[in-house]
This record gives sequence, C-alpha cells and structure tokens, in this order.
Amino acid sequence: MSFEIDPKKICEQLEGTDRRQKTQTLADLRDLCQNAPRDVSSEDIAEAFDQLYLHLLKSYDDRFESVRDHAVQAVGAFLQVLPPMDFHLLNVVSTLAERMGKAETVEPSEEIRLLYIAQLHLMVSKYARMGNVGVFRECYPQVVKILIKSIKDDYPLVQREGCGTLVELAKVAETQELRPFTESLAVALYGMLNHKHAPARISAVEAIGRISLHMDASGEPMRRLFSEISPLLMDSMPLVRREVGQAGVLMCLELQDRYSFFERILPMILCCLKDDSPEVLKHISGYWLLCGKQYYFENEEELSKQEISDLPVENYPKDVLRPSIGCRGLVQRALRLLQLITRETSDWKDNVRLHSLKLLYQFVLHAEAAMTAKFFEIYGELALACIDPVLEVSAEAAKVADLMGRLLDYDAWIDHGFDGLERNARESYMRCFYYMFTSSMGGTCAQLLRLAKLLRSVDYSHTLKPGFQHYILKLLDTVLDKSLKINAGQEELRELYELVYVAAIKVTALSHSLTGTLNEDVIFGQQLIERIVKLEQSTTAKVHERWFHLALKDVQNLDATLEDNAEPVMLLDGLINICLLRAPYLAEIIEKVKIVFEHCCDTAQVKVFSSLSVASLLWSETVSIEREQSTQLLGHFISEIVEPYLTWKAGTNAEAMRSLAMASLCALAQGAESEAVEVLPSLAKHMPSLLEDRNVTTRHYAIKAVVHFRGMSVEDLKPLAYATMQRMDDPSGGIRTLAALAVGKLKPKFKSDVEGESSHDKEVWGDFVKRAIDILLLYHESPEKDLKAAVEVTLKELAQSHPEAWEERYQRALPMAQKKDHLIELYNKLSIADSS
Repeated sequence: MSFEIDPKKICEQLEGTDRRQKTQTLADLRDLCQNAPRDVSSEDIAEAFDQLYLHLLKSYDDRFESVRDHAVQAVGAFLQVLPPMDFHLLNVVSTLAERMGKAETVEPSEEIRLLYIAQLHLMVSKYARMGNVGVFRECYPQVVKILIKSIKDDYPLVQREGCGTLVELAKVAETQELRPFTESLAVALYGMLNHKHAPARISAVEAIGRISLHMDASGEPMRRLFSEISPLLMDSMPLVRREVGQAGVLMCLELQDRYSFFERILPMILCCLKDDSPEVLKHISGYWLLCGKQYYFENEEELSKQEISDLPVENYPKDVLRPSIGCRGLVQRALRLLQLITRETSDWKDNVRLHSLKLLYQFVLHAEAAMTAKFFEIYGELALACIDPVLEVSAEAAKVADLMGRLLDYDAWIDHGFDGLERNARESYMRCFYYMFTSSMGGTCAQLLRLAKLLRSVDYSHTLKPGFQHYILKLLDTVLDKSLKINAGQEELRELYELVYVAAIKVTALSHSLTGTLNEDVIFGQQLIERIVKLEQSTTAKVHERWFHLALKDVQNLDATLEDNAEPVMLLDGLINICLLRAPYLAEIIEKVKIVFEHCCDTAQVKVFSSLSVASLLWSETVSIEREQSTQLLGHFISEIVEPYLTWKAGTNAEAMRSLAMASLCALAQGAESEAVEVLPSLAKHMPSLLEDRNVTTRHYAIKAVVHFRGMSVEDLKPLAYATMQRMDDPSGGIRTLAALAVGKLKPKFKSDVEGESSHDKEVWGDFVKRAIDILLLYHESPEKDLKAAVEVTLKELAQSHPEAWEERYQRALPMAQKKDHLIELYNKLSIADSS
C-alpha cells in the first residue's frame, strides 16, 4: 500500500494565511503518519517528507502558536517512522537551533519549547537505538546550544526534558566528540542543583553523573563537578540524595580515571549507606556491592592474599553487616580524605557536621583496623563533636567513637587515648574516650589503675560541670565492669576499688551540692559505691569508714575567703551530705569545718553548718561505736562546732550561725538521744537566752531541744523551765504550742535526802508546777485549737504527776474562769483519766 498524499496541495495550504486550514492540514499529516499501515514502505514516507519538509520546518516560525504546535507534532510523527538519515537530522536540528538555540528566547510558548526538546530527545533515542548516533557529530554545537537553552529554561518540564535528552545522548556519544562541550553543559546543569522542585534537582544530578564520564579528569571542571554536587548529599528529599549516590556509583564503575578520584567519589556513595531513609540505603547498598566486586576483580592478586588472613572481628557491632573485602579495600585506598572529613565536623552548619560524622562512620566501618594510623588525627575533632550542642550530631559522634573502639587496634590507640585525657581534662575528650574504651575488648590492670588515678585527680573529679560529672561516673562504672575480666591480685584490685571509690564519692558529692537534691548522677554514684561494697564483700558503712578520709584529704584550699559556690566548699558540703558523720573520720571533718568557719564567707559557713545539722539527725545510725566513746565524740563535736556559736553575737551572719548551731544541737539531741543525756546539761546555761532569741527559727529549735535536757538538778533546770514557760506567750503560734507541750516533759533529778535539800528542791519545783498549771489553765481558754490540745496533754501529765497541785490550782482558777463549764468539763475528763 502506498503513502498517498498530494504534496503540491499541502504545500499550497501551508503557504496560505488561513490559520485553521494550516492547522487542519498539519493535523491530517500527523494522523496519516501515526495511522500509516505497517506495509507502507519507509521509502515512500521518506519521499513524501522530502517534498514537504521545507514547508513543515518553515511552519516552526509561523506567527500562530497553534500552527507551530501542529507543525512540530507533524514532523515528530514523520520522524517516528522515517529511517535515521543525516539529511533529515541536520535539517530538523538546524531548525530547532534557530528556534531554541539562541541566547534570547525566540519561542514564547512554554509548551512548544517542551515539544522542541522532546523532538530532539526523540531523534537522539531513535538514532542511538539504530546504532547511527555518529551522525550527530556534525551538529553537536547546535545540539549543545539547544540543550543548554532547555536546561536554563524557566519552565521545569522543559528543564527536565533537556536533562533527559542529555542523559540519553551521553549514554551513546563518543567521549572524544562530546568532551569539548561537557564543561559548558555542566555549568548549565549546576544552576539546576538549587531548583526548588526536587524532580528538577534529580534530573540535573543524573545528567551531571552521565556527562562526568566524558569530562577531562585532569582539568579543573572535574574538581568543580564534585564541589557542586556534594552538597546535595544533605538535600531534604531522599530521592535527591539517592540520585547523588547513584551518580557516585556510576563514576565508581565507569569513570575511566576513577582510581584518581576515589577520594571524591566514595563520599557520594558512603553517605547514602548511612542515610536515614531505608529507600536510599536499600537502593545504593546493592550497587555498592557491585563496586566492591569490580574493585576486587581489578585487584584480585592483592586482595585475595588479604582475604586469606581476613578473620572475623570479635567485637563487631550487632545488626551491622560487614562490608565485603572489595568494598573495604576501596575505602582503605581513600583514607587521605579523613582530614577533610574531620575538619567539617566543626563546621558552623548543623547539617554539615552531621553529614561529615555519618561519612566518618562509614570510613571507620570499612577501614577497620587500618583506621588506627589515623586515630591521632581525628581524636580531637571527634571529641569536640561528642559535646556538640545539637543532640543528633553528638549522638552520631558517639556512634563513631563506639565503632572506633570496636574496630581499631586497641593496643595501638589506647596510649594516645590516655595522652589526650591527661593533656586535655575536658568533657569532650572524656566522652570520646568513654565511648571507645567501653566498647573495646581491651583493658589491663595497669591501664585500669592509670585511668582510675586520672579520674581521681583534681582536674577530673573536682569538676562542677554536670555533663562532665556524668561521664566520669559512667567511665568509673566501665572500669568496674572491666575489673571483672582482668587477671589481678587481691591487693591490686583493692587499690583499684579504692581509687574508684574516692573518685566516685567526690563527683557524687559535688553533684549533690550543685543541686541540693538526689539527682540522677547522685543516685548513679551511690549505685557505684554499692557495687564496690559488693565486690569488697563488705558493708557501705565499713567502706566509708575505711576510705572516706582519702576523699576528705582532697578537700584543699579552704583557708581563703570562699563563697558557698566555691569548689572546695561544695565538695566538703557534698561529702558531709553523702557520707554523713562517722567515728573514724569525725575528727577530720571537725578540723575542715573549723577552717571554713574561720576563713570562708558567711554563705559558705551557713551552707556547711546546714549540712552538719542534717547529718546530725542520723548520729545513732552512723556512729556505730561503744556508747561511752560515742558520748565522748558527741561532746567533742558539740564543744568544737556547736557551742561556740550558741552565745549571742551581733550581726546577720552571727544570727544565722546561732540558728544553725541550735538546729544542730536539736538534731543531735534527737539523733543521739542516749548520749545527749550526758552532754546536754553542760549547755543549759545557753538555753534561756536562746529561748528568748529574736530569731523565730532559733527559738523554734531551742524549744524542741529543751525536752531532751534530762537528769538535771532543780537548781540547773529551774532557769530553763521558767524560760520555757515564758515561750507560751511567744508571738509564734507554733512555738507557743511546742512550749505548752515542753513544760509537762521537764523533769528534774532530785538530790538524795541530805539535810533537807531534797524537800527544798521538791518545794521549789512544786512552785514551778503550780505556776505552770495556772498559765496552762489560762491558755486553755484560748481559741487556738492546737494550743488548747497541747495544754490538755500537758495538764494531764501534770495532774498525774502532781495531783495535789492540780487540785489546788483548779479550785483557785474556777471562780476566775470565764468559761467555767469548759474548765469543769476538763477537770472531769482528767479525773476520769486519773482514776483509769
């Protein structure tokens, strides 16, 4: 069947001015080509096109957009069925170059520009498929102009179609023919790398990857290519990152001079192997294995020998697949890149730091022990990354350090690690070393002792930085873990546990003093102490008694004007709070506290005294010695620390210290009840003035302590008793209540009946009791419920111990009572209680 058309008529119609007629004619031609029977020969179609092509191509320049549109479609339909010929190609490309290859935009329609570049794409694909791409060599300058214009187009679809056409051309073009144009094409593509549409960026990266195979590897354009494309490894869209990785794989497999550029190519692939998107990771992993396989094939002689001695890594991270020997060999070839990678870990941009650490992780994973030689170069930079303020960055740095500890040669890096810690007592080096040391399999007794001594030193254990403290405790925990796996004698282990104890107790004490509460680090520190106790098969009290004095010796430089936030003051304060007061080191604590009271600022004195008063409450639990010795210690402690501050002195600080001294005395009276009976009477002379102190806190603790003054003669107790009774008239309601309760608990020790002294004492005390009952009956009419209840409790005690005085004072008070019925009710209640 022939391809029947009337060329003359068609040409006349296309030369006319009727837009609809030209449009219809072009549409008919398009449909005729698209629906041509299969048995129509290509020669017939070619003959028809030869007669029409001038008029068809001229229609590309028609003033009507619809005519231009249909003209392009008609020519495209012809090209689909025509055999590839130089003549047709040159004519169409020349026309396209006239319409789209100039600096200015000739074709205003975006849709038609898209048709132009699609038509060029069609010709490239068709000629390449038929193995006749060589015909393009004569029109490469025009094709490149069209491609550059399309890549720079404002219409994203035109840009993407241009990239696709370039990719297709680069796949089949001869390198020597295309190379002169690669630089200009690449420069145009760089402008698309920042396109707001992700598909446009993907198309640009794909095109750049393809033309890189034709570029001159020795020139500057190749180096610029890597600089331009690498930032897209941090693109927000996973598919863009995947395309960058795909471009890296393409170069790794097909770039002629790839061995010279492995240092620039590998980061493009390795970053995708650590990508957060599973899609990117899965896609690139398979291609990466191909790269390793090819490298192994090309270097089989060398790598096959290495494979024989390639033993499994004992401490390899779980859930991580070990790269093939070819992949590892590729990375080990490019270790010079580490200096650049580590430099970027301190970049001012968060994403650059994160990206560089992920890349470093892949280098460590692939290089394994070969990375050991580079450890000293990256130690400092990685340490800084471990304390990065961005949590995601610091977490990634921790993963890198952990992996280095597992894969690097332990014996080769451990000394450098210790040197870094000794020269740089900083949290950064501490964290990095912790992650590496914890994950490693090594650790001898000598190394553990060296580390424990270092952590006990002032530079480390006396830090006031909470983050630093936390990692010191974690590293001490690691030391204890590793101590279970080493061969060491009992004495060596005891020395190690002693060092760990001292370091841990100091850090825990400072952490407690910083917050004043049981924070996470304090609890962790106490757990460390418990571990040491179990390892020593002892008790917490015995361990404190054995080694606490060593920590106390490290409290230095107290003889200065220090504030409460100074490190020595905080350390002493924390140690007292954590370990409390115990017999073996009580004398040393007293000496340290006296230095504080003598030299330090008011705030420091108050801070330490407050801790002492709290610790005093547990005296009977912590001072576990014979009662006689405990009494002596208590007396010494009170005489040295408490009593000097019970006397009145002018000044705000003196008032605060007096209040704290009274609080400590009250706490000791409660915490060491049996010992206090013998010690407190000597302090009775101070109590009347303390009970009348203008500070309500001082009066509060004084009235609470009064009830513990026992075994005193009437003569000694009388001033104390009357001072206590006067406190029932205190401005503070709480103190009035306490005073009402205290009066009934005061009981003197009467002398033996010698020359009537006993009778005299009883008479004197009886007068006090009567006076007390009178005041109590007066306050029974008070509207304060708490005070009234306390009065009833005390009257009940006095009515039982002094019934005659109670009866007498009741009868005396009854006529004067304002609420006689309430008094009678009270009398009846107490009488029933007495009889029962």
